[in-house]
Amino acid sequence: MSGADTRHRGQGRPAWLALAGVLALGLPAAGQDAPKAPELADYARAFHRGDYPRAKALAAERLKVEPADVQARIVRARAEAAEGDYDAALEGFREALRLSPGNRDALYYLGVTAGVLAEREFERLLTEAPDSARAHQLLGDSYAAQGRAREAKAEYHAALEAHPESVEVLTALGDLVRSEIGLSKEHLAEARGYYLRAIDRAPRNHDALYGLGACDAFSGEHASAARFFERAVSAAPDSAPAHLGLGIALLQTGRTASAVTALEAATRLEPRMREAHYNLGRAYQSLGRSEEAQAAFTRAQELMREQLEAVEE
Repeated sequence: MSGADTRHRGQGRPAWLALAGVLALGLPAAGQDAPKAPELADYARAFHRGDYPRAKALAAERLKVEPADVQARIVRARAEAAEGDYDAALEGFREALRLSPGNRDALYYLGVTAGVLAEREFERLLTEAPDSARAHQLLGDSYAAQGRAREAKAEYHAALEAHPESVEVLTALGDLVRSEIGLSKEHLAEARGYYLRAIDRAPRNHDALYGLGACDAFSGEHASAARFFERAVSAAPDSAPAHLGLGIALLQTGRTASAVTALEAATRLEPRMREAHYNLGRAYQSLGRSEEAQAAFTRAQELMREQLEAVEE
């Protein structure tokens, strides 16, 4: 086993096996109260006993009679997953969602199954190509998600050694450096360097353009930040953070009417973005639109209160 593989897995079984166990649990479906035994359909009783072949057979018989029976379809898919046939299970859960859009059980088990398949492929990548750029990128992403910046940075650099032109890795490095506590001029310069290399290879890469805008905004270079945020918005018009960054930069440079347009777009795209409502209030206030300003500030306060209540819970 390679060193990279060992570092990723640590001790114990692969993560996908833990996810797979959820699919085979003989428990009520997610989000539902436990039904009394007599109320269970025959295919469900077979599943909860761990008799997956019989559960599949009985569910299939039921679906011949009633193709729209979503629960039978879900149980059959869970039985397929419990036997390791995740591809068939994935299709089963998708079909259940086609018949019942928004079904909580189907959404839950679809997500779990997709996670199992993804984890298995990640394990294969780390086993079969441990020194590839993608393997190092995967490890870097994993460490970054755990807040282990030093290890993440080392893996990203190893990924760049294997594939120096990787825009994804360059952007990930920029984001990693920009997120470090106590951001200094040196950190900002390093992050900008990664982002600039990324947009040199992919001029319309939203993440790199946004990162450059964020770096310049942090440095107080608001006119430059606005230019990068404008390009980020052009590359990804549905990005609420890019509209927010643009709105704040425009507000800082006195382009208030344009700031309102950007900030209104941010609140439409992400209605619960508190900072967008607050800065929109500032922009309205600067333009003498007092009623709209008060409404925006009130909404920002409501969102702040909701966030504090959620933390307290």
